[in-house]
Amino acid sequence: MSFKREKWSRLVVNSGFDQYRVPIFSACAGSRRVPLLKTLISSRCRNNCKFCAIRCEEKIARERWEPEELASVALKLWKFGNIKGLFLSSSVERDSDYVVEKELETVEILRKRGFTAYIHLRLMPGTDIELIKQSVEIADRVGINIEFPNKGHYDDMKLFLDFKQDIIKRIKFISRQVKKAQKEGKCKAGIDTQMVVGASDETDKQILDVSEWMYKKLNARRVYYSAFEPMKNTPLEKKPAESRWREYRLYQCSFLIQKYNFSSKDFVLDDSDKLPVDQDPKLLIAKKLSLKVDINNCKYDELIKVPGIGLKTADSIIQSRPIKNLQQLKKLGVLGRAHQFIDFKREVQTRLNFWK
Repeated sequence: MSFKREKWSRLVVNSGFDQYRVPIFSACAGSRRVPLLKTLISSRCRNNCKFCAIRCEEKIARERWEPEELASVALKLWKFGNIKGLFLSSSVERDSDYVVEKELETVEILRKRGFTAYIHLRLMPGTDIELIKQSVEIADRVGINIEFPNKGHYDDMKLFLDFKQDIIKRIKFISRQVKKAQKEGKCKAGIDTQMVVGASDETDKQILDVSEWMYKKLNARRVYYSAFEPMKNTPLEKKPAESRWREYRLYQCSFLIQKYNFSSKDFVLDDSDKLPVDQDPKLLIAKKLSLKVDINNCKYDELIKVPGIGLKTADSIIQSRPIKNLQQLKKLGVLGRAHQFIDFKREVQTRLNFWK
């Protein structure tokens, strides 16, 4: 299985006598790949998180963009057609508000100079609510990284933050502000967050519980997962890297929660509350339930629970009823693994009370 990983390319942008080496990030937008300028405002950080390569105790070269400088680079890249937008984040230099003020100053310069492309702002934990309001007004997507499921993991990773106040309270406030802004046609790409997988002792159940909360309570557009990779000269440099398969299975479950109306409690977990990395989560649930649906009578919400049937295919099936045989289903795009869960009888054999 090849993973849809973030792809980086490097290019040089000439600006007078100055040269900038700028990372271009190829982001997924449905089936499309969208080039974004993805950068930190600053790599100077006051925090000392155990898993991070730019923690304050690390003796590394530190860089910082000035808002005018970064805005000029982004504007040129956009006008040349190299990027379709900006993804702006930062480490915490001085304090959260100082960093977010620099982010906003950059974005304000860009907007005043006619930059109409997509802007994604990653805010800092504990950001002042007035700065959050400004961010939602000017950016297309806004978020704060949750990183870990609860305070215990924060303590373990030496994230010296108030989990409830700096993270949960802020992300709830962002959600409310985004909802208001979208009524006015602003912040159309909504709210997102990211979680680190495998750095602490978090379980997949804990991660999926948080993900479901983000999607169903805060109306998040996306929850990202980042498999832990040990960084040299950090306290976790000898800790094994997390499996990419674990990250991949979490993404599968994330989309099932968001798009297919599954719940975190539906997934089949092992004795340590983790997903089996060698099996498809949707298939495991169907097998556990001995799932069987009448292809001609089941509801849409039942149909999309069948492995091998996606959202568009489910619509096609309903539009093409009555379905008479497997060959007809194949033409509609139904995958072979769906066949064992399908019945052609006129009465439903098993209703999916599991999800009611």
